[in-house]
Amino acid sequence: MAGALDDMTISTNALRQEVVHVPAPEGFDFFGNAFVTSDSDIACYCRPEKGNFILVGSEDPECDPREWVDPDDYDTNFTDQWTHQAQRYAQRVPSLGIPNRTKGVVDLYDVSDDWIPIYDKSQVPGYYMAIGSSGNQFKNAPIAGKMMAALVEYCEAGNDHDASPLQFDLPYIGRTIDVGFYSRKREINRESSFSVLG
Repeated sequence: MAGALDDMTISTNALRQEVVHVPAPEGFDFFGNAFVTSDSDIACYCRPEKGNFILVGSEDPECDPREWVDPDDYDTNFTDQWTHQAQRYAQRVPSLGIPNRTKGVVDLYDVSDDWIPIYDKSQVPGYYMAIGSSGNQFKNAPIAGKMMAALVEYCEAGNDHDASPLQFDLPYIGRTIDVGFYSRKREINRESSFSVLG
C-alpha cells in the first residue's frame, strides 16, 4: 500500500507448510540430547521441540506438492502431508510412535522467486525489507539482523546502496558479503539450489 514494491524485480509469495510434532521415543530425552539435523534421503529436517517432542519439517522434495496460497485466506488444518512427514522420519527412528492425533504447526513461508531472501532498502525513504526468507534463513537470523542494522546505518548516512552496495564484514569468519546480492532489483538467480524455477 505504501508503494514499496513498485521498483522491485523480485517478488515474494506465500507457501503453505506443515510442521509435525511427534513425541520422542520413550526413555530418550530428545529435547535435552538431540540437535538439528537434515536428512535429504527422506527429505526431512528435525529439531528438538519443547515437551520432549520432535519437530519434523519438509525439505520440499519434488514429490510434495507446493501449495501457494493467499496469506489472508488459507487452510490451517493438517492434511496427509503431516502423516507423510511423520512416516518419513520413522524410517530413521523405528521406535518413533506416530500418534493418532496430529500436533504441530500449519503456517506460511514467505518465498522469493529464487528462494534467496531480499535484504534491502525500498524506494520508500526509511522503509527497509528483510523478506522472502523462505524456511531456510532461520539459522541466519542473528547475522541477518546485524547486517540489516548496518544497511540502515549505511543508507541513512547518505550512501546509495543501489549504486554502491554495502559491503558487510562477517565478524566470526573474516569474510565480506556484498549485500547487493540480496537486492530487491536483482535478476532471478537461476542457479539457486532452492530455486522454484526447477
